[in-house]
Amino acid sequence: MNTADWRNSVLRLHPGAALKILETPFVYHTQKDELYEIDKNALEFLKLCNGTRRGKQLTDQDEFVEYCIEEQILELLDAPEEISIRVDRGDIPSLRYLELHLLHRCNLRCRHCYLGPPSEKELALEDAVAVARQFARNGGLRLLISGGEPLLYRNLETFLRQTSGLGIRRILFTNGTLITPENIGRLNAEEISFSMDGMRFGHESLRGKATFDLLIRGVEAAVKSGMDISFSTMIHRDNLEEFQQMQELVKKARAVEWGVDILTVTGNLAGHGELCVDYKTAAPLMDYAFGGGYHGSSEDYACGRHLMAVMPDGKAVKCGFYSDHPLGDARKNLSDCWHKVPHIRLDQLECKDCKFITECRGGCRFRAPRPLAPDPAMCAIYGVDYEQDKG
Repeated sequence: MNTADWRNSVLRLHPGAALKILETPFVYHTQKDELYEIDKNALEFLKLCNGTRRGKQLTDQDEFVEYCIEEQILELLDAPEEISIRVDRGDIPSLRYLELHLLHRCNLRCRHCYLGPPSEKELALEDAVAVARQFARNGGLRLLISGGEPLLYRNLETFLRQTSGLGIRRILFTNGTLITPENIGRLNAEEISFSMDGMRFGHESLRGKATFDLLIRGVEAAVKSGMDISFSTMIHRDNLEEFQQMQELVKKARAVEWGVDILTVTGNLAGHGELCVDYKTAAPLMDYAFGGGYHGSSEDYACGRHLMAVMPDGKAVKCGFYSDHPLGDARKNLSDCWHKVPHIRLDQLECKDCKFITECRGGCRFRAPRPLAPDPAMCAIYGVDYEQDKG
């Protein structure tokens, strides 16, 4: 790049870039889902890039500016065009990922749904938008829009329109059956995450007849629209032989992420335990997953260090599995609820001395048989027989 290109151009923060002060300063790119750690000097510089000054008026740091242009953190303009730049500031620890369950209704009756039978609970539009805005102001990154089936939310398009431009990445979680070539253009989110629990046989054994073709219709519509898509898959008895075919489908769709997880016996699955497979059988299939995920641990803490959920009644919970343990009313103050989330340090776990603890980080706290016990699924993945080793 010719240095004069940016020196003589107006520098402006890219529309997809948002400035965040979490534990430290960051730039979050909502379109690319990339998080860049920066120092205080870089933050102060980027705050000045509001489309009113040319590069040579702002800095002589060639390498940093060229990197920001290359990464689409900054854009170049021929003439001034001013924008307002906001810096969102998070709590410590920072709430980076929020599951927002807009409603509990669903058009399917999946045999493994952890939420159990659907109900008529639904978050009012004004409350849903207010929670999303609180989340953004508090340094949020990924808003996981869920349900029930969010396409049944009567105000979904309005919600997506009113939450655009908040400096967060909105990911629409769906079973895919209601997405069509006709409505995909109105689903103004940064990403759509499709639940895919097998090829035709495996998927429909959980979700019902004809659901696979409807899923594929939705995926194809999203791919054709150019939208980022991802997939989530649960390992179960009827899809064990279908992962290679699913992998080919995921690659063809150019998915940005594929989450693969092991069933947890709760909700509807409590009455369909025959769908479960033992952890040692399931563990190798976890290797098909790729992408960053959102609910993992960080620093020296177990899962959920940066995650919370809001249910359709407005109650905040640690995650969707803990829907019967409310922390408070997120509609009143999301931050107050966040401060009530229990965070478990790795050195508190029973398996703290395991040689894999820094990689495994204790796994899922809900799946563990006791609050501080290891997650047996993760033990299987790492080839550890914890109870035997403990003895």
